[in-house]
Amino acid sequence: MARKTSRNKSIIIVTIIAVILIAVIIFTGTKREEMTAVERWIGNIITPVNNIMYNISQMTGQGLYSIFNFNKIANENELLKKEIELLEKEIIQIKLDRDELEELRGLKFALNYIEEDEDFIPIAANITAKSSSNWFDIFTIDVGENQGVTKDSIILASNGLVGRVYDVGGNWSKVVSIIDSNSSVSFQVLRNKSYQGIISGSITNELKGYLFDPNAEVVMGDKLITSGLGMYPKGIMIGEVIEVSKSSDQLLKTVTVEPAVNFQRLNKVLVISPNTK
Repeated sequence: MARKTSRNKSIIIVTIIAVILIAVIIFTGTKREEMTAVERWIGNIITPVNNIMYNISQMTGQGLYSIFNFNKIANENELLKKEIELLEKEIIQIKLDRDELEELRGLKFALNYIEEDEDFIPIAANITAKSSSNWFDIFTIDVGENQGVTKDSIILASNGLVGRVYDVGGNWSKVVSIIDSNSSVSFQVLRNKSYQGIISGSITNELKGYLFDPNAEVVMGDKLITSGLGMYPKGIMIGEVIEVSKSSDQLLKTVTVEPAVNFQRLNKVLVISPNTK
């Protein structure tokens, strides 16, 4: 019985409050310049609640917007990453093509070492393998008998003499360079072609040699070119003298030469084969 009475009281109180609020709404619906004390009291109660509810709705809306916007940004970032990857690949390819073009232009320049009356076939080749050392003393190229390469074909780079072919297959050839210890080249001094000698590779991948005339006035900085004696045509750049000395018995003047070709960095070479047609 007591529980029923309490419930009835609650219903009465809620009803009274509802009536008061409806009356206030009707009363305040008309235009007036001043608010009543009751309106101010209700406004003081309702305004903070409205502010809280508004802030909650704003935060909820912003949260939902952030979630959907984050997914959109993530998708856009993924697309941008793919575009960047494609652009990077294109840049790399362009650089490779440009470098290859420069190398080919350099190989064309190497033809200047060959006399016009020489009957040779120039063949551009890529290096496909080399010995385990850091130097290109022995390496393999991707052209062979099928392209007209023969044993002892001459190998050039854009800035000078590289070596010769010592073994040939159908579509490959093996090259021994002038810095190999089994190589030797006859040379002459560009400044004075009467000064001649022999230069060879070494196990340290240096070029060392001697002049036929022990009194030849060779100095550091002199350029050496092929003399035309032996298998190499005359006039191909070999390198620059970096040291001059005499043998212990004073009978030979020896030289140490820095190669014109960088034998630590080779990609393409030019094969000069005799024209047998």
